[in-house]
This record gives sequence, structure tokens and C-alpha cells, in this order.
Amino acid sequence: MDHTDREILGYSRYVVLAAAFSAMFIISPFEYAWSSMSGHIGAIYGWSPEQVALMFTTFIIFQSVGMLPGGMLRDKYGPRWTTAIAGLFSGVGILSIALGPSYPLVLVLWSVGSFFTGFIYNNAVTTGNKWFADKRGVMTGLIAGAFSWGSLPFIFPIRAIPASAPPETFFTVVYIMAAIIAGVSIVAALLMKDPPSGWKPTGWVPKTKAIARPSEHNYTVSEALKTGQMWVLIVSFVLVSSAGLAGMSNMVAYSNSFHFTATAATAAAGGIALANGFGKLTLGTLSQRLGVENTMILSYIVSGLFLFLTMYAGMNRSEWLFVCAAIFAIFFWASLFSLFPIAIGHYFGEAAAGGNYGVLYAIAKGSGGLYGGILSTMLITQHGFPFAITIAGVMAIVAGLILIPLKYSPPIWKDEEAAAQLNAKAAVGRG
Repeated sequence: MDHTDREILGYSRYVVLAAAFSAMFIISPFEYAWSSMSGHIGAIYGWSPEQVALMFTTFIIFQSVGMLPGGMLRDKYGPRWTTAIAGLFSGVGILSIALGPSYPLVLVLWSVGSFFTGFIYNNAVTTGNKWFADKRGVMTGLIAGAFSWGSLPFIFPIRAIPASAPPETFFTVVYIMAAIIAGVSIVAALLMKDPPSGWKPTGWVPKTKAIARPSEHNYTVSEALKTGQMWVLIVSFVLVSSAGLAGMSNMVAYSNSFHFTATAATAAAGGIALANGFGKLTLGTLSQRLGVENTMILSYIVSGLFLFLTMYAGMNRSEWLFVCAAIFAIFFWASLFSLFPIAIGHYFGEAAAGGNYGVLYAIAKGSGGLYGGILSTMLITQHGFPFAITIAGVMAIVAGLILIPLKYSPPIWKDEEAAAQLNAKAAVGRG
């Protein structure tokens, strides 16, 4: 008989959920407050737009790369010590913003902190996946949503800092963020623990075809990488992450390019952070009814269409339409951070979920960060926002379309496939 969560932990699995949510919440400013922080960083130190954009790109790349060793270590040793140590280094990463004007020093420390945010991200999402097979869509979406919402307490104070304020005003916010990241991660780590391999909530049986796994085999990282389905997921992730990161990292500057008011830019930045989190939660939950493939296809195509709508709104000088289109584009785009880990667990099982999601994330989001950060900035500088956002919109739509075959050909372990073929032949023989 399987033990309950309280027998294993000494407390409810929802306490682990709260810890994972909190750990994810506090690393949010690295990415989701970036469009608000980047202007202050460039102005204070006199760095070029390309230098500032490179920081965003290095965050995406190093965070993505950190997902793989972070996932493999947490699968082997559990999430506690990896979360605590990663939180300390992540705090140093945010603190580095206040340690200029030496660009190499800031970039190196920022990259180290970014690398360890990948550990925390993987720990948090995979912990939710392992404890909540019965509520995977809701809980994965909720934890992934925390990565967006955690920036909200800082976006508005940062946006409220006047241009005439001394650098110390901005740095005070940076110091507070660094302290919160280090402190909360250590407390959260003490409460995070994995269930035994193969654990399921007592009495739970999947009731719908949408959430029943196509295979009972638990794939290792090397086994998953030998499937065509994993590589389709990787290509889709590259395309859709590129699209959304290009829009999100440049949204304030994008709004300013149309000469919209500061209120519109702030509304877009804050709205994106909210929509980002709720998109992960809402569409992650919806995937339990529609199926993960259907939800991914719908979300990415619609996100691309809304990116095109931001251009239409800008060219027609409609602030409210621009803000709404930007928010909905990110709402549907953000689902990738709940739907891809759900797909990994659904297709490849829980035993190596940290490693499998880590390798997907490391390859795909790291590559996506190249376009979403420095390459999109270069395209904007040379050809303008409409050109760069057009490419982003096309990428998102293609990311959805290439997932259609997965609906009809999920990965089936070779032994199970052989057994199914033998059963089919036997049934024909009996007929």
C-alpha cells in the first residue's frame, strides 16, 4: 500500500507546493522585470542598447543551461540543497546590477546568478510534477505562473523612479530583491522533498484519455532524446520562446516607439506580468480537458496572431488596443512554460522528469534567447520594430502548427509497441 503524502513528509504535499511556488516567485525579476530595469541600467552606466540586451540574452542562455545540471542533480539528490545553494548565487546575480560600472564584472556575476536560477526553476516545476500527477495541469501552471507574478512587487516601484533620481534609488530596490531571493530560497528549500519513485495519490486513477499517459515506460534522458517527438518539442519550444521573448523584453521600448504615453508602457509591462502567470495557470488547467497537444497548438497560433495585432494597434495609434493585444499575446505565449513540462511528464514519465525537462529547456529556451534578446534588438535597430515583431509572430504560428502530428503519434516504448502488435495479430487470428 502506498504511503500518503503526510506519512512521507510529515505534512501535506500542499506545503511543498507553497515552497516550490515561493522559490519560483522570487527569481521572477531576472526576466519579467527586465523591460523595466533595463532602461535604468543603461542610463546609470552609459551602456549601449546592445550591451544591455546582451545581459538579457545571457540570462536566458545561462538560466536555460542551468536547467539541465539542476534537473539531473535534483533527480539524484532531491531539491533541498540544490534550491538553497542556487538561491544564494541567484541573489548575487541580481546584486551584480549595482556593482558597475565595470561591464565585464557585472556580466560575469549576472551570468553566474542566471545559471543558478535554472536550478531553482527546474526544482520548483519538477517538484510540482512529481507530487501532483492528479492535478498536473493546475499545479504546474500555478508554479510556472509564480515566475511571472514575482516581478510585480518590483515593476511598479522601478517604473515610478523618476529620471532625475540618483542611482542609489534604483540600487535600493536591487538590494532588496537580492536579499529576498537568498532568504526565501533557503526557507523554501527546507520544505521541499521528492516523493518515492512512482508515487501516486492514494486511490487516484486517470479518468480521461487527455491525461492518461500513452506509455507507462519512464524514459531516461538518452532514451527521450532518441525519440522524434522530443525533437519536435524542442523545435517548437525554440520558435515560440523566441517569439515571446522578443516581444516581452522589448515591450516598453516597443510602446515608446509608437510615442505612446508612459502610462501605456507601464500598463503593458504590468499587464504582461499578470497575463504571463495567469496564462500558464489557465492553459495548464485547460490542458487536462483538451489534451496537452491541442492546448499547445491553439495557444501558440493565437499568440502569433496577437503579436501581429500589436503592430496594427501601433500603426493606428491605438494605445488601449496595443496594451490589450500585448497582454493577450503573452497570455497565450506564456503557456509554453506550463505545457512543455506537462508534455514531458505525459510522454516520458516522472522518474527522470527533471533531466528530460532540463535538456529540453536548455537547448530550446537557450536558443530562443538569442533571438529574443540580442538578435531581435539588432533587427529592431536596423529594420525597426514591425520587421522584428513580424518574424516573432510567424515563429509562434509555426511553433503551433508543427505540433499537430504529435496528436496522432505520441511516443510508445518499443516493448509496449511490440506487445500491442502481437495482441492485434492474435485478435485478427481469433477473428
